[in-house]
Amino acid sequence: MPLNKPSLFKQTTLSKENFLNEYWHKKPFLFKDAFTSQQLSFLPNKEELIKLSCHPDIQSRIVTKNSETEYDVEIGPFEKEDFTELDDFTWNLLVSDVDKWHPDSQKILKYFDFIRNWIFDDIMISTGSIGGTVGPHTDHYDVFLIQVTGQRQWMFGHSKIYNPELLSDVELKLLNQFNADEDYTLNPGDVLYLPPEVAHYGIAASDDCVTCSIGMRTPSVAELLTDFIDNIAQNLSENNRFEEPEFNQQPAIGQITQQDIEKVKKIIVDNIDSENITQWLGQYLSSYRNIFHEFNQTKQSSAIDSIKGLYLNSFTKACYFTDKETTLFINGDSHPCSLKLAELLCNDKQILANDLHKLNTKDKDLVKQLYQNGALEKLN
Repeated sequence: MPLNKPSLFKQTTLSKENFLNEYWHKKPFLFKDAFTSQQLSFLPNKEELIKLSCHPDIQSRIVTKNSETEYDVEIGPFEKEDFTELDDFTWNLLVSDVDKWHPDSQKILKYFDFIRNWIFDDIMISTGSIGGTVGPHTDHYDVFLIQVTGQRQWMFGHSKIYNPELLSDVELKLLNQFNADEDYTLNPGDVLYLPPEVAHYGIAASDDCVTCSIGMRTPSVAELLTDFIDNIAQNLSENNRFEEPEFNQQPAIGQITQQDIEKVKKIIVDNIDSENITQWLGQYLSSYRNIFHEFNQTKQSSAIDSIKGLYLNSFTKACYFTDKETTLFINGDSHPCSLKLAELLCNDKQILANDLHKLNTKDKDLVKQLYQNGALEKLN
């Protein structure tokens, strides 16, 4: 590995292979002094987060804590004046999808390139007053909690909790009982990894506390099955209908028979094959939890021969599948292309001029199409 390659593991004896085998999806881990202040300087500070929360298209919320069992939630967008009224409250501001609205923040993702990026959900950043919190809770995310400035205390458990008992009459899904196995106060540059369903409770320990959350989320089985069946159904004709089995002896008029069940099972199996699963899955994953954004196409031009390169728009999600041929999936659409182009766009998230000139004609046409529809943008 090159000495200047971004790495989360430089300050620990743990390798990324050990982390993935022993901790990923399984149990918490603390990375002490993983970042310097300079390495985090491109992330929004408290004032910039407040400004982002005033944008009408950006998802934000303020959680005020009144007691251990009483919390209020206000949904943005906010006005700057709203924050001057919070001086007498214990509050926590959360801004979601910072990676999309503040593209420089995506630089932090280079440190997490040991995890497949198609499960990446968003960068959420929080700030607030001393004592600011969203309360004890669990969620469905693998999350890396980076302390950017100030301090935040984190209490968390070791075991995963499914279907926990929640506080009633609270807008947030907060735990009725919370028992911590560990308690750390994170300083700037520290990173705490928490797997899904592990109970945790973060409390701002300083007024300049800014915490960056790198969230990874896989689809639920229910989400996968619902979308897959719906996708199959959209491509079937209304004329293609269930046909009753032929019976030697007609069953009772209200009876569902084993033959009926076997017939339905055959219908399901006959409509599933590896090709339609591959096509559907790539389209699904490249659009899963991706927020809609109307790209500005008026500035786009098909002339890309004299540019430095192109990069994926911050709202674009891409992945690929390769076997005998390679298919690139972008924002729910599929495109055949070379493996080289798929790797550049999905792994590197950019394509430089030198690589662009080496592409075959079919790939170049696809790049021009993606540039024209706004999925790709010019490198400055």
